[in-house]
Amino acid sequence: MVSIDLRHSSTLHSLVCQSILVLMCLICYGYGGLSGAKFVFDDTVAIVKNRNVYALPTNWTAIFSHDFWGAPLLSVDSHKSFRPLTTLMFHYEYALLGLNAAHMKFLNLLLHCVNTLLMWRLVRSLYVEEIDIERWATISAALFAAHPVHTEAVSGVVGRAELMFGLIHLLCLMLTVASVDKPGCKSVILILLLTAIGMLFKESAVTIPLSCATLDYFQNGTYMLPRKLQQRVITTRLRYGCYIFGSVFLVVARLWWQNFEAPEFKTVDNPIAHNEHLLTRGLSQQYLLVMNFWLMLCPQWLCFDWALGCVNLVTSIWDMRLQAVIAFYSFILVALMNFRRLAGLILGLALMVIPFLPASGIIRVGFVIAERTLYVPSIGFCLLSVYGFLYCYNYNADKAYWRNMLQTLIMLLFAVMMIRTRQRAAEWLNEETLFSSALQVCPNNAKVHYNIARLATDTGNSTRAFQHYHKAIELYPEYESALMNLGNLYREHGQLLTAEKYIRAALIAYPAFPVAWMNLGIVQSAQKKFDEALHSYKEALKYRADYAVCYYNMGNLYLEQQRYAEALHHWQHAVTVNPRQPKAWANILTMLDNRGMYEDALRLSEQGLIQLPHEPSIMFIRANVLGKLKHYVEAESLYKQVIEMDPHNMLYHTNLGVLYHRWDKVQEAINSYRTAISLHASRATTARDNLGKLLKRMEREAAKEHE
Repeated sequence: MVSIDLRHSSTLHSLVCQSILVLMCLICYGYGGLSGAKFVFDDTVAIVKNRNVYALPTNWTAIFSHDFWGAPLLSVDSHKSFRPLTTLMFHYEYALLGLNAAHMKFLNLLLHCVNTLLMWRLVRSLYVEEIDIERWATISAALFAAHPVHTEAVSGVVGRAELMFGLIHLLCLMLTVASVDKPGCKSVILILLLTAIGMLFKESAVTIPLSCATLDYFQNGTYMLPRKLQQRVITTRLRYGCYIFGSVFLVVARLWWQNFEAPEFKTVDNPIAHNEHLLTRGLSQQYLLVMNFWLMLCPQWLCFDWALGCVNLVTSIWDMRLQAVIAFYSFILVALMNFRRLAGLILGLALMVIPFLPASGIIRVGFVIAERTLYVPSIGFCLLSVYGFLYCYNYNADKAYWRNMLQTLIMLLFAVMMIRTRQRAAEWLNEETLFSSALQVCPNNAKVHYNIARLATDTGNSTRAFQHYHKAIELYPEYESALMNLGNLYREHGQLLTAEKYIRAALIAYPAFPVAWMNLGIVQSAQKKFDEALHSYKEALKYRADYAVCYYNMGNLYLEQQRYAEALHHWQHAVTVNPRQPKAWANILTMLDNRGMYEDALRLSEQGLIQLPHEPSIMFIRANVLGKLKHYVEAESLYKQVIEMDPHNMLYHTNLGVLYHRWDKVQEAINSYRTAISLHASRATTARDNLGKLLKRMEREAAKEHE
């Protein structure tokens, strides 16, 4: 009876702990993922603009031959970040629920809850002497649930890759603990299989076997043996050899898939990795390691991008910041000297360092600091931190005052962490708050100013856009994207010479910049420099052969020169390369309509609506053609649909009036014309003229009836 009561008590305790952990996750992130959430920063490129995500039916070949950002893996533009299963998750979410940031962030939140519970279960299953495992598990998992450094991984949809890596990493660690004393290689094979799957979510999963080997080393008691006996056990233990062989095989297979090509990153992405001085590069990279550790230790300064101006280069051994590096390595050295006595501390340290190795600078990466890469390493950090706390707590077992103070401090820590995480999650709801928050952390980061300017341009705030583009260029004069976008902004304001100056400056900074070549062509076309514009477009296509927008603009160039056949050809090529080009479809259909090729226009508009089912420009032109062919009912239906999408569009109401006019629905035509005039009286000349003609016709008919 007593054993049954104990079992029930233990079960109730477990349920309460798990419920509290999930509740903490929901308090920290719940509202941020459920209301008002939008795609922010990297989400736009990896999801919103990624054809592999929204193309239906599923293009398996593209998903497994393109990188995470949608570029062909073997392209020179590719970052070689191959995560097809993450992209596939986004794709099926789009297919089932549509492209909605709220439900995607909610799934991220659920995965974070699962990972928190898995961490709790993992730590409970560990064997570590001289520590209360239940306390270690609960407090570590609670710290993991509420840690603010996880916000980017949980609140940014592209953080899905980190969350899935964390899920598989924890499963493999649990499998390792469960198979410590069991003979055979089944668990090893399963771990290597899960590692291979994990690498298709995030490349860093290649470190899982090393983490599992380290955990096995501590759990089977090898660390307690004399050094020579340890070496013999390690070299003869079959599973360690399998882990090494399997990891090497997976790395080689991964590199083979990308044709053993290294990614090409720009200086703007990672100035430290591109510095030509070995000493500066080495010292700066060591300081970055400490910065990453500091972000986990004190997550007050969090920024969506740390690339330019956030972390100054360490150029001398006399730089005072190196004291932090010395302190960090001194801590590691002292811990290693006492690794038998502090096994839990060393295990936490290892589980923090090993998953971070791919982002540590041993290979060139396209970022300075990326907070989402700390999601999995923070598992080890939480274990390490809470182990240290419990060590101090147990050391003061006979001092009630100190224990009460430590309990108060840990509760205060969790309150502060949860408030900070909730605040940071709110900042990740939209780009306006996210980018503005970065200015407080990195006011001299050119990328932050660039993104604020880009957002200001999208929202029509040109004054702010000019200000921040100029600031970005002042901070980093060779910032090619900022130079080009500033040129585009001047073009939109009619200052074509200034626009050309900035776009040419972008091309001087980065000659192989296809977008800048295309934009230079647009400026030259606006200046009637048609030959120069054509040359610029061809340069753009030289660097990016499948550049659909460039083909569209070439079509516009030929249209201005009244070379209609060539214009039509290039627009058609644009929609062949990328069928989701609404402007190219609209131009094709307009030209066919103007040339009286109505059947071709109907056929192609049907194809366009398959690719863009609710595109109003295609629906509107199709309605125009149907009206001319006297298919009045279908035309009326399409006009009403586009008016529902944009009820203040004067042209839609005008053409609906024309349709009713042809259809002899006089009163409906009058109503549509009057609506068009009320929306924009100065521009509604067609509606006004047609309404006048219709009213005169009605007057004549009324006069005849009286006669």
